[in-house]
Amino acid sequence: MKKFGAILILVMISIVAMNVFAGGGRDAGAQGPIRIGMYADLTAGSAQWGTDCEKGGRLMVKEVNARGGVLGRQIELIVYDSGAGPTEGVRAYTRLAQVDRVSVVNGALQSNVALAVQPVSDQLRVPVVTRALDERVTTPTFDPENPDRVIPPAPYFFLTQPSAFQHAGIIASYAIHELGMNTFAMLYTPSNAYSLYLAKGFEYYVRRAGKQIIGSFEFQAGDQDFRPQLTRVRELNPDGLFITNYVVDNANAARQARELGVRSRFLGNNSWYIPMNEVAGAAADGAYFPNNFAFDNPKYRDFIAAYRAEYGEDPGLHSFSGYDDVGLMIDAIRRAGSDDPARVTEALRTTRGYPGVVAEITINPQDHRPDRIGMAILRFQGANIETAEFEYFAR
Repeated sequence: MKKFGAILILVMISIVAMNVFAGGGRDAGAQGPIRIGMYADLTAGSAQWGTDCEKGGRLMVKEVNARGGVLGRQIELIVYDSGAGPTEGVRAYTRLAQVDRVSVVNGALQSNVALAVQPVSDQLRVPVVTRALDERVTTPTFDPENPDRVIPPAPYFFLTQPSAFQHAGIIASYAIHELGMNTFAMLYTPSNAYSLYLAKGFEYYVRRAGKQIIGSFEFQAGDQDFRPQLTRVRELNPDGLFITNYVVDNANAARQARELGVRSRFLGNNSWYIPMNEVAGAAADGAYFPNNFAFDNPKYRDFIAAYRAEYGEDPGLHSFSGYDDVGLMIDAIRRAGSDDPARVTEALRTTRGYPGVVAEITINPQDHRPDRIGMAILRFQGANIETAEFEYFAR
């Protein structure tokens, strides 16, 4: 948190130096395009996610503009590379809010980045639509020991997919109620807010369901050898091992676990998806994990066809999220009847039943997170990914 505080101080110094008022309305009666923003990792370790998100967002903008735009104006999407670091994310958001004067921003996927940007948004007052899962992004005083407590939301941040606790609850519920598991171990890193809060959510749900966490093992950023932790897992022999971080760590842990003879069934987070199948190969066999969607769900055919026609390739996981999030942002501008960030913020708070491709989105004004969104449950058969459930809700 000291690092985030230092970042915030630097940003506030830059605000004073630029002498720009950043929270006010946009020009009344403007005839130019309505500007919206996006900051995403386009060059670092999760660049594929950011690139796919940008492509999905630009496809949505193209379709809206072809229909005449919004409020009689075209939409302009401005995108900056935020890498995967909090400092870069803050700089990109600040530039979008102060220099480009956008009405609303689509934020990067990484929770560590969102946690740095969130307090800055309190000052700049330009709303952010994000898929960063850590509950503290949308409710800064969230208590993982008492997750149901109602607390004030971050006024300018809005989540459009299941949060870390909701996400973890879905895979824990499936493991307990559909796979019949009773004992679990976890492998995660506290250095990544995404991994940490998925682990906290998984443990909370397992214990609430009356089942047992018999081992909880940490690793640090940059670790490549998980054998000491996995040796203990082998000795404990839980029914399920929840491995939660990004693809490379998940894949390395899966391979090393099988090499050591760990017999537990793997349970994963949504980063077990492509290219996890290529990186882990058959070591992931038998694993179950949640995802926002399953490619073989017939309801995605039209979007997949449109994406292929635009880019000559299949959409990636976050092509869908970029498309839906930018669409929701544009819908908020339309409902606000204005590109003023304050009015767009209020429209986001009152989002009800937005018809996204992946899911219908309703924002709960109490926590700025979506109400009742299920996830697909996928599984590995060898190195191949199959669909177990198109949509599953925690029980």
